[in-house]
Parts: sequence; structure tokens; C-alpha cells
Amino acid sequence: MVCLSVTGHTSPARVVSLAPNLTEMVTSLGGADRLLAVTPFCAAPDTMVRLPGGIQPEAETVLSLTPDLVLATSMTPATTRRQLQKLGLRVEVIDTHSLEDITRALNRIALLLHLPETVASSPTATPASRSVVLLFGAETAYSAGCGTHAHEILEAAGLKNIAAETSGPWPQLGEEFLLSRDPDLIIVADYGSSTPQDILQTLRRHPVRRHLSAVRDGRVLVFPAGAFSIPGPAALRATAELRSRLSQL
Repeated sequence: MVCLSVTGHTSPARVVSLAPNLTEMVTSLGGADRLLAVTPFCAAPDTMVRLPGGIQPEAETVLSLTPDLVLATSMTPATTRRQLQKLGLRVEVIDTHSLEDITRALNRIALLLHLPETVASSPTATPASRSVVLLFGAETAYSAGCGTHAHEILEAAGLKNIAAETSGPWPQLGEEFLLSRDPDLIIVADYGSSTPQDILQTLRRHPVRRHLSAVRDGRVLVFPAGAFSIPGPAALRATAELRSRLSQL
């Protein structure tokens, strides 16, 4: 959902971002020099002001920075957003639940900041030919199911996501479930700096996962977790990269 019109507004020069994905979008569009403050979770230079409270900052703290645009999501409490607006700040609420949402959001932010719109259309699903499981870490059970942009990335790459069989968008998969489905491919979304070899060895030492055919045969791909956990520009690039790497397996 995108709120508020830009009609009559001048190009914002002092922007506060209240979400990591929005910060990434501003940066990818060439507007990094407009950023005034971001959350502690955003990828930004160390010199950037970090807002205490992250996506739920104190309205007075934001006001003290005198921004001319605040980018928020519905994760920022409605009371905080209303406070910011009552204090005279311009607030834009931009939510991204799908790849199409991400594309729209990028174009919306480009419009807000008076930057060129250079965003391609979001990737579409192709017929599934192989089954896959996405794991956020080699030893965790966290995955992504229907209703997430991560699931759409897998579908667009021509993969059948076994987590779609479970309930909820971000399920925890049981080891018995993994064994019974025995996916053709495992994708590990890595939050650290582990090498693909280290992650494969971790899986091969796991008491249960070492029995998965993808682990035995080395059909394990490692991606930075941000593409699957943050609905931003990296998510739009992930499908093409995944397709390319699949062709090498």
C-alpha cells in the first residue's frame, strides 16, 4: 500500500527511512545523498544517523532532525505515523509484500525523490521442474512459504517450493518433513560470511540433514540472506542470479 500524493511537493533533500528495504531502494536509485537518518538495521555508512527504536522511533526524535520526507511501512505503528504527521512532517507509507510491490515501490520512491525511473518489470513464475527448500541458515528450520517475496523468487526461477505445503508465510520446517519431501535442491540464505564449502560441511555433519540427497550430492546453493529476507532491489535481481546458477548444477 502506498499513501499520500506527491502533487505540489518539491524534491525532498532530507529523507528519513524507517525500514531497511526502503533505505536500499533509495540508495539503489541514486538518492543515498538524500538520506538523513535510518534504522540501526539498515545498510548505510557508519557515519549515518541511526534512529533509536528502529522502525518504531520516537516522533520527537525524528522531528528534531527536520526531515522533509519520512519513508515508513505499516510496521511503523499508526500512532507514531499520526504523531509525525501532526507535527507537520510529510510521511509516505510504502509496503512491499511481493516482487510486484517492490517494483512499484521503487518507481514510487523515484517519483517522490524526482529521480529517473529505471526499474524493470518484476520476474514472473515459470513452470516448476525441480523441488527446493529455502533455509535461513544451514542449521535452522526457518523457511519461506506462500505469501512471501522469497517464495516468488523460487517460483520465478522454475522451482517448486516445498514450504508452500505448510501453513504461514515464514514456517519452521520439521526434520521429518524435510526427509519425507527430500527436495532436489537446498538454498541456504546465509547471514554471515560462511563459505559454500563450510555450509555444505555443516549440512553433512547434521544428524538428519546429511541424509538428504541434495546434501549427499552437493546440490546446495548459498545466497546472501538479504535477497530473501528484505523485500528490496536485491530480491528483484535474485531470480536472474538463481536461474544462472541453476544452469550450472
